[in-house]
Amino acid sequence: MLKEILQSFLPWILFFILTGHTQQQLDAAIIIAAITAIIFEVNALRKGFILSWGTLIFFIFMVIAVILFRNQWIAKYSWIFSNGVLALITWISIFMRKPFTIQYAKEQVSKDKWQHPVFLKINYLLTAAWGLIFLINIGLHIIRIYYPGFNGWIYEVTSYIPSIFGIWFMAWFPNWYKGKYVQKRTHKK
Repeated sequence: MLKEILQSFLPWILFFILTGHTQQQLDAAIIIAAITAIIFEVNALRKGFILSWGTLIFFIFMVIAVILFRNQWIAKYSWIFSNGVLALITWISIFMRKPFTIQYAKEQVSKDKWQHPVFLKINYLLTAAWGLIFLINIGLHIIRIYYPGFNGWIYEVTSYIPSIFGIWFMAWFPNWYKGKYVQKRTHKK
C-alpha cells in the first residue's frame, strides 16, 4: 500500500521539489506534475481513486489558472493552496466514509477483511494522519510568509519533516496496530 500511495503522491512530490523562485520554474513544475498525474495514475483514475482524481483536477486547474491566465495570487500561494487541496481531499474522503488510503489497502487485502473494524480503523487513522500533516504544512508555509527568518534551509528542513513522518507512519502503523489487536484478543482468551 505504501508504494501505491507514494506513486499517487508523485505528482505532488515533483511539484514541491521542482517549484522554484521563478514563474518559469513554477510553470515547469505544474506541467511535469500534471503529466505525471496522467501517466502514472491511469489505473487509479479508472478505478475512481479519490486522491488520483483530486490530484488531476488540481493540476489541470493550475495549468489553467497559473500558466494560461497567469493568476499571480495562486502562483504566489501555490504551496498553501496545494497543501490545502491535499487536506481537503483527505478530510472529504473521511467525511464521505471512504478514507483515501482504504482504496489502496483494498488492493492488498482479501475482500473478507474490508469491513473488519481493525482494517477500517487503520485506514481512518492513516488518512487522518495525512490530513494533519497537510494542515501542518499549511501552517509552516504561513509562518514562512510572516517570519522571513524562517526562510532558507530552516524552512526547507522543517517542511519535509511532516511528510517524512507520514511515510514512516504509514509503513509502521498498520503492522503495529494489527499486532496490538491480536495481542489484546489473545489476552482476553
